[in-house]
Amino acid sequence: PIWLMSPLSVSDTLPLEPDLFDVVIFDEASQIPTEEAVPALCRSDQVIIVGDEMQLPPTSFFSTALDEDDMQIMAEEDGEQIAILLDADSLLNQSARNLPATLLAWHYRSRFESLISFSNAAFYNGQLVTIPDQSLREAVSANDPVKSDDVNGWAKGVDRLLHYPITTHRIADGLYEKRVNLPEARYIAGLVREILLRETSQSIGIAAFSEAQQSEIETALDRLGAEDSAFAAALEREYTREDDGQFNGLFVKNLENVQGDERDIILMSVCYAPGPDGRMVMNFGPINQRGGEKRLNVIFSRARRHMAIVSTIAPEAITNIHNDGARALRSFLSFAEAQSNGAMDHAQAVLSTLNPDASKTFGADIPVDSVRSAIADALRSRGHSVDEHVGGASFRCDIAIVNPSGDGYSLGILLDRDSDDRLSVEERFLFRPSILRAFGWRVIDVPVASWQRAREATIDRIEAELKSDSWSVVESDPYVGVVLPNNAGASPTVAVAPRYSALSPTTPTPEKPIETLPPANAGEAPQEKLTEFRFVQGTSNKYWKVGVVGTDLIVEFGRVGTKGQRVVKTYDGEDRAKREAVKLTLEKTRKGYEEIG
Repeated sequence: PIWLMSPLSVSDTLPLEPDLFDVVIFDEASQIPTEEAVPALCRSDQVIIVGDEMQLPPTSFFSTALDEDDMQIMAEEDGEQIAILLDADSLLNQSARNLPATLLAWHYRSRFESLISFSNAAFYNGQLVTIPDQSLREAVSANDPVKSDDVNGWAKGVDRLLHYPITTHRIADGLYEKRVNLPEARYIAGLVREILLRETSQSIGIAAFSEAQQSEIETALDRLGAEDSAFAAALEREYTREDDGQFNGLFVKNLENVQGDERDIILMSVCYAPGPDGRMVMNFGPINQRGGEKRLNVIFSRARRHMAIVSTIAPEAITNIHNDGARALRSFLSFAEAQSNGAMDHAQAVLSTLNPDASKTFGADIPVDSVRSAIADALRSRGHSVDEHVGGASFRCDIAIVNPSGDGYSLGILLDRDSDDRLSVEERFLFRPSILRAFGWRVIDVPVASWQRAREATIDRIEAELKSDSWSVVESDPYVGVVLPNNAGASPTVAVAPRYSALSPTTPTPEKPIETLPPANAGEAPQEKLTEFRFVQGTSNKYWKVGVVGTDLIVEFGRVGTKGQRVVKTYDGEDRAKREAVKLTLEKTRKGYEEIG
């Protein structure tokens, strides 16, 4: 038998009897304290511990500090004395020092390489294998700061957000007061409204640097919903969204609890800014603490397709670069601004300065390869625009031919050799071409021996592939510029509906009917059938009610003292409606809602 453990189940599901298992597997082991894992470790002959040392450690607010003499104990194993350190943060840290380890290097989440490049360079020393981008982006001028309540600014911000993997949005009227930045929260709420009313089908997550700012963003969303009923209905649907039977709805979380989440679009609020007196205090909360850079790594790596960084400050406003967390935040803001402006060389230069190992991956010159250069020159002589050694990290496409419009690559060419002799035959000739195709590339292999025997014939073969219609079955996403094969197992192609005005009352049509009803006193559903929950924190004072009548799931929500909104969703059966009600209730209680009466 196999026993699978997670941070939530280590102490909750421990069998009462000391059963033995063949294998115990710990997942997300960076969040499991070592002492909580001991009972499970003693009940198996083999253990597999999975996790990431650069993710968040277990919460240690109530831990007791150890004296220096208590930091290690001596144990005997096979006649040898072994020192065991006791200051490790988690089971994963302790295991990494004593057990053989395997790096799972391939990065699967980000549809664009730039979304993970900073984490790869800053936290993983360039060891992650990431996929080169098939799209090309032109350099643009830096965007002027925007007022947080500018509706046109929201629309322009979403235009940029959906066109680039990473964008920065500077808030002109941002202000840090009482631990929150209201203008940043207001602007993020505007971005969410604009995204939802465009029906992009892309899921949304919002990450804040503090719990106080998280609450401020939730309040801003509620306030905007109270002014726009169409947005309020779309927002409630997004909160409860499911894709393929899995919850994929909008979330608003702080950096302490966003680990493990991912969404197509991530909106990040930096929050910190000058106060009312114009002074910028170098206090970034938990980011300034030991391991603060790990919190940043978590928040930087949540996006599948797009990430928008909403910030009042420029990177150079952060001056306490002696602190690891603050220095990482400043470097990330510099990298993000370069990406947002299409200045890819500058962005790559930022990565190469983060540490010596990153410099080897991100700052190295293109290696000399006479065969690659000869093929590229031959293609250029026939009028093609060609790039060599395409990619931003260790995995590169040898040759890429730019398409006529100049916004991407028509064809990638892989040569049948690699400077890294450790690659297996399967990875070099099967997996790497397949993963490129899954990420939108059209790829062919060119044997070096074929080029050396028949150069003209090799170029003719490449041109014939360019002219063929063998990939006419693909669909493309006009916003992100990536071509996704239908059978590649990638994220679903986005269907973009006509753009709605920011003030349009028109709302999307969901897969299943969702009807917006009149207020509760109109008689459509009895008030007494709804269970009420409230969230009261800081400036937030809102209610949420849920109930099931037959096959109808009824939800009411709004600010306390207001009429709010009422939504009904009909399911195939009463049991399904009740299950959905329980799931939604759990989501709300996790956010801090408490049942009333």
